[in-house]
Amino acid sequence: MTDPTGRVFLSYKHEQTDVANFLQTELERHGVPIWRDIFDLKPEPLRDEIIDQLENPETASGIALVSEGVADSDIILNDELPGFNKRWDGDDEFFVVVVPCPDISVGEAKSILNEAPILHGFSAWKMLPLEETTSDKATEIVQAVLSERIERINGYLPDGEPLECSLDTYESPAHDIDPAIAIDWSRSFEHGPPSQEVWNQRLLPALTTVTDSLIQNASGRPLRFRGRTHLPAAFAAGYCLPTTRRIQATWMQPTGPAGMTEWTLDIDQEESGLEGDLQRQPNHGTELAVLVNIAADVQPEIDQMHNDLPDFNGILRLTPEDGPGVELSPAQAAHAADVFRTKVRDAIKKLPKTSTIHLFMAGPTGLAFLFGRNSNTLRPIQTYLYSKDEGRYYPAGRLQNQSLSDGSDTASEDQ
Repeated sequence: MTDPTGRVFLSYKHEQTDVANFLQTELERHGVPIWRDIFDLKPEPLRDEIIDQLENPETASGIALVSEGVADSDIILNDELPGFNKRWDGDDEFFVVVVPCPDISVGEAKSILNEAPILHGFSAWKMLPLEETTSDKATEIVQAVLSERIERINGYLPDGEPLECSLDTYESPAHDIDPAIAIDWSRSFEHGPPSQEVWNQRLLPALTTVTDSLIQNASGRPLRFRGRTHLPAAFAAGYCLPTTRRIQATWMQPTGPAGMTEWTLDIDQEESGLEGDLQRQPNHGTELAVLVNIAADVQPEIDQMHNDLPDFNGILRLTPEDGPGVELSPAQAAHAADVFRTKVRDAIKKLPKTSTIHLFMAGPTGLAFLFGRNSNTLRPIQTYLYSKDEGRYYPAGRLQNQSLSDGSDTASEDQ
């Protein structure tokens, strides 16, 4: 029986490697893990390895990238496409999506597929052409694969079992499990912090697509996240899964060299000692700075980039009563998330002209996730990413709740 949490087999002609690379990046950005014949190969003939993968129950589905060269490919016509058909015909969990390349029409793609010795017609396979190798043109393909995948995973898992997800912005994430939804943004961070354009036009829309699909296709199922990720990404994940949508969502927070603890808002709280101090600024600005000083004091870095920041109408500092550097328990983290929401709301009441919140944070990844879950009823939030190499913050994603659709009503970085 097919394990729908496994990887997706991407079939393509090597002359279309650039298109395959693009499609793989788009799918992995949205949490869909890919198997291709360029990695994870065993020291055996390629054809044997491909057949093994096609027959492997942990190969969850197939994507056939159809180009003109497929008509001359013995492996694709006689092994990969028939292998897809055998799995699809024998197991309802396995699905296939056909993607004609930008230079191939749907009619031409069908003619090429007809060259394969498939016993049954492929008309039941979803066919979605890729007109251009741009993110907006790939949207329909990504959404189709993602929704089919999540729907099957939801039906496969026992009732009440969490759907495991990961969000990674660093290379080579090492998880003790294989997440069903594995959001991989590492390529966007290869050369340093992504630009605001990348955050706002690629990463955050991808995250919204994934979380919306999870809510729609796995309604009522708990979601459990983990990952080696920068704080703005973890905050954004929580923001896309707000408490107002009545979702059970948790973050697996690293505790020591190999341990993990589940951080959730659905827990009896313990006093965190987090305190808020609002300092009004003598200007007419409409931007509020929120400084979260849990792992460290972020003020020195803010001072260094003063000329790059707007004039703030106020600065809200959230600091533990014993000073930065404290470690929080899961129950204290839940309390800190409530303090964060309450203190920011209070600050906005005192500064009602506030238009944007600027969030600078030093703390655990799981806490950023919980803060995000408590934030979508606040003003738009401009997040910032801390670069340890440069010792400064960079603008990251801008979050505002009107951009999110409403579905119902490893190591951790410290900055």
